Amino acid sequence: MAFIPLEVGGEDRHIFYSATADDQIRESLAYLLPLPHLGLGIIVYTWVHAAGRDGQGRAGSMAVVYGPGVDASVSEASDGIGVPDSMGFEDWRVGSITLEAAKDAMTTRLRFAGERIDLEYEFQGINPPFAFVRHPGGCPSWLADDRSEQGGRVVGTLVLDGVRHEFDTFGHRDHSWGRRDWGGPTHWKWWNLMAPDTSIHLMELQYFGKTTLHGYVHRDGVTSVITDYDIDVRFDGQVMQQELNGTITDEDGRTTRIRTWHGADLHWPVSPHLTLHEASMHSEIEGVPGAAYIEMAWPPAYLAHHSEVEEADASRLTVDREVEPAGQS
Repeated sequence: MAFIPLEVGGEDRHIFYSATADDQIRESLAYLLPLPHLGLGIIVYTWVHAAGRDGQGRAGSMAVVYGPGVDASVSEASDGIGVPDSMGFEDWRVGSITLEAAKDAMTTRLRFAGERIDLEYEFQGINPPFAFVRHPGGCPSWLADDRSEQGGRVVGTLVLDGVRHEFDTFGHRDHSWGRRDWGGPTHWKWWNLMAPDTSIHLMELQYFGKTTLHGYVHRDGVTSVITDYDIDVRFDGQVMQQELNGTITDEDGRTTRIRTWHGADLHWPVSPHLTLHEASMHSEIEGVPGAAYIEMAWPPAYLAHHSEVEEADASRLTVDREVEPAGQS
């Protein structure tokens, strides 16, 4: 199934106020900024729930800066802010975040003006957004009605506790809407790699006894759906990914070699059902330097069990995959 781009307007706001909405019905935008050369990773996240009050949705925003480049992770957030249905992502102002997302879905201007975190940058898409529902396997109902993924070039500044950093690098963004059930999966891999004119998104989901594969490789001006991968992952003693090394195959028959290595880590217990391991990483795609944002999701009990393994043994763990692409399992 060839890559199908989103129509114009496909990245507009989808979730609006409903007096009878389930609290799990929400829409979110996430902007991920790996800065491994600074020993930092940054998450900027904003959301809106259909369940609100007084005719308005309930929105919030958050920024997290983590890694060895800061003494301790810094997190600033606001929630429960009423937003009218007329507010779209082309002029989104919630708490500390200001977002201006272009209608062509290729450019976003982002500002997070917090107490300790002052972040401002422009995101310019490398590839058009990849929508799950248009590709093999679709989007599982527990994850969202649909979601899109996009790699990009990122230019801007971070001022953290008064220290200014300028950057011209790579980042990733995702956009999802619908129901998010953190208890729906048993595991996922959410891997994003970017380099000049090149972008890769790979998401493998394990749920209800099956494994599905989603994503794309964008190289040489061509975006192609991923069909398979063969990648070893090296973990530390806390099951945090330290290195990826291997190949990704796409529908055009291309095999793309990738490698990532350690930059900054975050252990993020987002739910009693699931813990996210975030990694801001150095990367190479076909030998070309870039950046990567590598997330893996695990049940907390699984992490607790395997974190007891001594690091010398855990470092030899690898991910072995023998499943079919999404829609064929």
